[in-house]
Amino acid sequence: MRDHSRSPDRPTVIGTQALTGRGLWRYLVLAGVGWLAIAGLLDVTRPAAAAPARRSGGVGVSTVSVVDFSEAAKSPEARIPPPPNPREEEFHRRARPRLPSRPTSGARKVPPRAGAPKVAPAVSNSFDGLSEACSGCGVPPDPNAATSGTEIVELVNSFIQVTDTSGAVLCGGGVTLNRLLRTTDSLTDPRVQFDNRHQRFSLAVTLTPSSNSATPAMWVAASDSADACGTWRVYRLTFSGDPFPAGTFLDFPMLGQDTKSLLISTRNFTPHNGRNFTVYGLPKTTIYAGNPVSFNTFNVDSLTAPVTNAGQPMISSPVSFFLAAVPGTGYRLFRLTDGGGSGATLTKVTINSFFKAPTREANQPGTTSTIDSSDGNILASPYFDGTSIWFAHDFDLVGFPTVRYGAVNVSSNTVATAAAFRSATSDDFNPSLAVGLNPSGTIVYVNWAFTDAKAGTATSDVIDMLPAGQAIANLIGTGAVYAAGSTTTQTRFGDFSSVSIDPQVFGGTCAVATQQYFSSDGTWKTRLARVGNCQPTPLVLVPDVRNDRLAQARQVLVAAGLIVGQVTNVRDPTCNNIGTVLRQSPNPETSVPQGSAIRLSIGQRPPPPFQCP
Repeated sequence: MRDHSRSPDRPTVIGTQALTGRGLWRYLVLAGVGWLAIAGLLDVTRPAAAAPARRSGGVGVSTVSVVDFSEAAKSPEARIPPPPNPREEEFHRRARPRLPSRPTSGARKVPPRAGAPKVAPAVSNSFDGLSEACSGCGVPPDPNAATSGTEIVELVNSFIQVTDTSGAVLCGGGVTLNRLLRTTDSLTDPRVQFDNRHQRFSLAVTLTPSSNSATPAMWVAASDSADACGTWRVYRLTFSGDPFPAGTFLDFPMLGQDTKSLLISTRNFTPHNGRNFTVYGLPKTTIYAGNPVSFNTFNVDSLTAPVTNAGQPMISSPVSFFLAAVPGTGYRLFRLTDGGGSGATLTKVTINSFFKAPTREANQPGTTSTIDSSDGNILASPYFDGTSIWFAHDFDLVGFPTVRYGAVNVSSNTVATAAAFRSATSDDFNPSLAVGLNPSGTIVYVNWAFTDAKAGTATSDVIDMLPAGQAIANLIGTGAVYAAGSTTTQTRFGDFSSVSIDPQVFGGTCAVATQQYFSSDGTWKTRLARVGNCQPTPLVLVPDVRNDRLAQARQVLVAAGLIVGQVTNVRDPTCNNIGTVLRQSPNPETSVPQGSAIRLSIGQRPPPPFQCP
């Protein structure tokens, strides 16, 4: 469910102008800038001082229970939907006012192909996931998925299903979230992710309060292993304090993670038309161990997405990040210390990069029925690559709903952005992305849906990418379409999608995209696609190069199918390894994927007055 805030400010993206009407005006404004190949515009601001954000006064607590997925799937009520909550539509109306519907007119300007990214990512395989026919799945489906490399867990609204990488259903079948969590709560807006460092899935799902006197609550669960069919630790989090009066609906929870914490944000609707936004962190050590948890929440200014750390295994970061896209302004970057634990602080920086939220719905061919095109907010977790936070959201470009993606540099507090759309006349919406870390640089996968009323194209799903190390660029007509559907009379779409990096394929070269489309009868379906180079990476043993000189160590590592990573000089007080490898990481005899980078520490003579013997 969404909050459609609007701004009259025009977006700032190079090379995506229309040549007629408003597009002609925009073309003339940007003509003096030149094409600059097709790179996205880099918005650079002076580094701003981080401002403290107020702790909300909100507190969450919970104890744990344990459930078994396979046992739940075998139960007679595994696929029986819970009774509908009549209050849910009330909150939907508050969250999502309709946008105007206008016929398609004009076109965006498509830049020359000279600087275009490489060919579209290969689709290794794709298959249909859950559909509207599942028990109580409702509209919209809220589709998203995460992969361990051998299993894919997909969630839609109130249903969960596990498949292998070819789409074969595992665990004895799918199950309603109500049966898995053993609750009669009215559940909605689920999210799932995989922790490749600790080899666990985690999920979050909120609930519609049953009355104005109900205690605000939501659910979080984590599997005990990489096998989603096994046992899960389950928490029903309850909230109190100023942001959470009785009857508050914790709307649109978003889920992310770093090495320390599960990171969550919510938009909170109070019973008397009040609204606020909060973020918080749950310590993984507590959740994974199944211990009781308590935590503080923090107020933020608008719908804000928790950031997931990329990497195989996941990289660490000194703070936890949250990022908000703000129509008419740009971006707000939040830094949360200590994973949100005791004594944590939250600071924010505003980064100016003006854009306008979509001004109309997405059109469909042959019908006046339209599909909602989002509200300009980030709706899926951004990814941190160690230097920058990558994100995607929708915006208005000369009257067309269009995908904007980009990267916030966390050191300089600046942002680079670019546009993604299928054609000059397409409407593009519901984006998500993920980042893979490769020895050659960052790989970025961008996933979205589009229609093209002028070309007769109904809702279709597309995946595109920036190859490893390529600078940010406009993605226009270069992606791979992995699902093509029909028109619908449904107006809701999404509310989100996802991309998940396969942790068993080295270098982030394989990802799983999840998106929505419509069948011939107009009901929703979901499609999952494995994209990129998804061949499993062979494992090799790391040779022992200690005591070797750097040139010799490089030869030995290359012969083993590995490369030299970061090389640092360290003082050697023993004087036994001056100019040779003193330490290496990973250690000798460790199994690593072929092509991995091995970090080396070269011994250096200590400074005077120390004397080597």
